[in-house]
Amino acid sequence: MGFLFFSLVFSNGKTLYAQLTGNASPPVTFTKKQVYKHYISEGAAIADIDQDGHPDIISGPLWWKGPDFTRFTAYDTLVHYPITGPGTSGYSRVFFTFPGDFDGEGSPDILQISLPGEDSRVFYNPVEAGNNAKAYPAIPQVANESPLVADITGDGKPELVAFSDGQLVLGLPPAGDRNEWTVIPLSARDKDRFAIYSHGLGYGDINGDGHLDIVENKGWWEHPANWDQKTRWPFHPFQFSGQAGGSQMLVFDVNGDGLNDVVTAMNAHGYGLSWFEQRSGTVGETVGFEKHEILSEDPTSSVSELNFSQLHAMAKADIDGDGLMDFVTGKCFYAHNGHDPGASDPAVLYWFRTVRNPGGTVMVPYLIDSDSGLGRHISIGDLNGDGKADIVSSNKKGVFMFLQD
Repeated sequence: MGFLFFSLVFSNGKTLYAQLTGNASPPVTFTKKQVYKHYISEGAAIADIDQDGHPDIISGPLWWKGPDFTRFTAYDTLVHYPITGPGTSGYSRVFFTFPGDFDGEGSPDILQISLPGEDSRVFYNPVEAGNNAKAYPAIPQVANESPLVADITGDGKPELVAFSDGQLVLGLPPAGDRNEWTVIPLSARDKDRFAIYSHGLGYGDINGDGHLDIVENKGWWEHPANWDQKTRWPFHPFQFSGQAGGSQMLVFDVNGDGLNDVVTAMNAHGYGLSWFEQRSGTVGETVGFEKHEILSEDPTSSVSELNFSQLHAMAKADIDGDGLMDFVTGKCFYAHNGHDPGASDPAVLYWFRTVRNPGGTVMVPYLIDSDSGLGRHISIGDLNGDGKADIVSSNKKGVFMFLQD
């Protein structure tokens, strides 16, 4: 898949939109700013780290002070990584940076996730500590290439969802101290089933019982009612992707029928993007899904359709303010050092608008940028306080912000 294909895609982008909606004008536009030109991380996050009332950007060992994002501070050792290299030498040792109040002291902390399979660590109140910030252990052997942080238990505290030591686990921050986190297995141990370099992970209320469930490529794990934090979660098999699996799996009600659906990439290092419509959702019954293709898994099927490879990160938000959830994804630039299909094609970033038509729901793509892409984690939030959704990303091209105009 060469550059000619992308030239066709970009030149026909407005035609594609017109075919789907009858309107060739994009509902929103973005202004791009590169805040750092070196490769330091595979992810970027948004949080008010210094608690001055303005959101900041966090990526790797650095954070950029809002609202102008021209100044950065290092809370950890700064390393500029090469974009290629033998083995894992061409990869950052800070894949993800998740902000949150992990020690319950009221100030933002930063949880760092390294290469898949390596131990995670957390920096408590790094702004106050400055260059003397100390790394404390979190959970060991964080596997799956799309770990996530969310309040799964509903206790108001963030937890880490990942694979670890051959199991699906929750990582609970320590209560009142800074000792190692508690690892709670949600599944039986199976190191082949929960391999280090697995793809695809997400969360949401699948069966409508009011509890957050966990979704991964082979099915979903049901959050038991009145869970005692010891009992293994029931597993409901469903093969979302027959390929390697995707990135963050997004759970939301796509078509407005009151049942949560799943949006996922088919292959984080190949092609394909689909949403899976939940076909039954009565509590206690088996939940089934019907696949709806957004981008083809076969890039040669039609040169008139949009396609790009390596959809290794996804995030959801109401981008255009119409009350419906949309999502952002794009190409992970040099995810495997240039060895993946379509690796030399433009590093695109797209947002997909959820449009509910009488004849069915469609996801309408809009190009944001063609020379940035994403890494393994992308974040959406209001960076400048104008009430609009903005985007931050980080990968081998640097760290980027996209302010909605």
